[in-house]
Amino acid sequence: MFKKLLVLGMLLLLTFVYAEQTELETISVEEEEQDEIEKLRHSPMPVSVIDVTRFHGRNISLNEVLKRVAGVKIKQQGGLGSRATIAIHGLDGNRVKIYIDGSPLNSPDGTFGINDIPIQFIERIEVYKGVVPAKFGGDSTGGAVNVVIKEFKGNYIDATYSVGSYGEHRGTFVLQKELKEYNLELSLGGFYNKAANDYIMKSPFVEDLEIKRDHAAFESLAVAQVGKIKDVWFDKISWELVYYESEKEIQGILSRVKEAKNKSTAYIAAIKFEKDNFFIDNLEFEYTAAYIDLELNHIDKASTCYNFDGSERKCPGSGGGEITGTPHDSEDKQKDFRHDLNLYYSLNKNHAINFHVNMQNSEYAPKDELADAYAGFETSMYPSEKTNTVSSLGWESSYLDGKLVNDMGIKNYDYDYKITPRVIPGAIPPDENHQKGNEFGFYESIRYEPIKGLFIKSSYEHALRLPNSSEVFGNGGFIGPANNLAPEIADNFNFGVLFDSFDFYGFSWVKLEANFFYKNLKDMIKLEYGFNKAAYVNLGKVEVKGFELEFNIDIDDNWYVYGNYTNQTLLDKLKLTPGTISTPNPTYDHDLPNVPKQYANAGLEYKTFNLFQADSTLKLFWEVNWADEYFYGWELSRHQSRKIESQLTHTAGFEYNLEDSRYVLGFEVRNLTDQEITDVFNYPLAGRTYHFNLRYTWF
Repeated sequence: MFKKLLVLGMLLLLTFVYAEQTELETISVEEEEQDEIEKLRHSPMPVSVIDVTRFHGRNISLNEVLKRVAGVKIKQQGGLGSRATIAIHGLDGNRVKIYIDGSPLNSPDGTFGINDIPIQFIERIEVYKGVVPAKFGGDSTGGAVNVVIKEFKGNYIDATYSVGSYGEHRGTFVLQKELKEYNLELSLGGFYNKAANDYIMKSPFVEDLEIKRDHAAFESLAVAQVGKIKDVWFDKISWELVYYESEKEIQGILSRVKEAKNKSTAYIAAIKFEKDNFFIDNLEFEYTAAYIDLELNHIDKASTCYNFDGSERKCPGSGGGEITGTPHDSEDKQKDFRHDLNLYYSLNKNHAINFHVNMQNSEYAPKDELADAYAGFETSMYPSEKTNTVSSLGWESSYLDGKLVNDMGIKNYDYDYKITPRVIPGAIPPDENHQKGNEFGFYESIRYEPIKGLFIKSSYEHALRLPNSSEVFGNGGFIGPANNLAPEIADNFNFGVLFDSFDFYGFSWVKLEANFFYKNLKDMIKLEYGFNKAAYVNLGKVEVKGFELEFNIDIDDNWYVYGNYTNQTLLDKLKLTPGTISTPNPTYDHDLPNVPKQYANAGLEYKTFNLFQADSTLKLFWEVNWADEYFYGWELSRHQSRKIESQLTHTAGFEYNLEDSRYVLGFEVRNLTDQEITDVFNYPLAGRTYHFNLRYTWF
């Protein structure tokens, strides 16, 4: 990776040389972006929109931004690069669909997540808590997160370097050149992340044992070339070429791990065509084609295992390997082909039709010669394939001069899986499992504005989630393929009231919002453990209900305050024990474990201008995050002790902008009072941490 870092450094050097030799021009898109944010907030769907530009001067990850949103909880197992899931109203993991600029994120094993994307590359985040717009063609049951990448216009340079506690380093750069005579823009950008994550935590298994996380390091690198050409019959043709790689050490919690790690490499190529008045007036056309080539490596071939005190211990198996007792050096490959078509036709100023088709074909080929040699047969499955197609047809309408807005539609979910199981010597060769199906969903959302600035919203959706690649194919090792895995089905209802007004009784801006939500999820996909193998199965039925309250107030040009509170209940509604026909389920009507019932956020910002220098801004901020206690396992007894205690954490810092934000200095302290905090049971997080950020922008 050193050579790649050297190349990245040379590119950064060329960036600054280029800046000195090029006449740059200023293009402002701030008002256009604010109009889009306001339009989304006022849409009929329950959605939270975060203007990420307010965080561009901070050393902060996307997960840190999301955890401030009402109804959203982030479950993280460690520092930068560790496994993390996003929960919306208690439903998490694959039930929450992740998009980047409206295109589904490809992350079959969680290797690449949105938390890898530098915050400086992001314009806004849209969190859909019920109905997902037809233009996304989504198949989620728990909501969706759409990350909108910042559109750099004209000639542009942006470079950021951040450092933090426990060996955290993050660097980003963007260099863009506009060639007006050719209607062409060319960009080069990338990021590099590195963290040791070597904080000390208390063992959840051995009393008074403190563990230094000496095997939790993370490193990732991405380089992208992006181009746009305009007015070549299409209004715009854009393309992306991306290279990404990461390496993540596996931290032992139950026992010490010193060598096992995961690596990944991805090559991505995408092209997008856009045109207004596509053959006929008022028809907007967008088409994206993408190819993703992934290689995932699980490496676990240690011959000697150790305890936390440094003494040797017997490895789980005779062939080496620290985790399962089977040595691994896998080369699992996956190829994805994606097609995304969106047609938006305006019948008139009050009515429009949106048609969307998203197709994804995945081919999976696991390979692990080291594990095969140890077992004496091919431990992985043979190549498998799946194709998912989601088609959406939506009708948008407006009445009473825009006071009443309605958005309704239907979705078709088509899936086709071909899975070749593992062949075991001496056993009857299994047949290829071929599963296909077709399901329908629908949605209705309505918004009414009785008086200016007051919006009443209601929505209902019958939604499905198709199993993803990792659930269908497994991981080529311990998690096997899932035969006859059906889609999850959910019925989601939301009702909310929003007040959004500028210049309200002396306040610059006031936003008040209250939402009630109800979800009924069945055929829930879970990982089920067997004698020597695990696989995903349809096992579960859950009822979710709750409410959230939120306020955002710009008191004046200097002061801003926000706060939100979420109250939710998730109940197990499976009456019979799985696999039986009459045995009552002992957890029926009990709270789902590992999900908080209450959590809240609050924050205060103060800005002062022209301090020490003209065209400067100093921002001071303080933020609070709270979560009530909740149980890790099923609460079947009053004396149960396996729970995560209630937590209250503080973040404080400053951001200093010079020369109208050309130079930005930022510093913050998280978990100011050094509390013991945990998002996921058995994975304590770091205590107090310090973070510094330096950003340079020229456009």
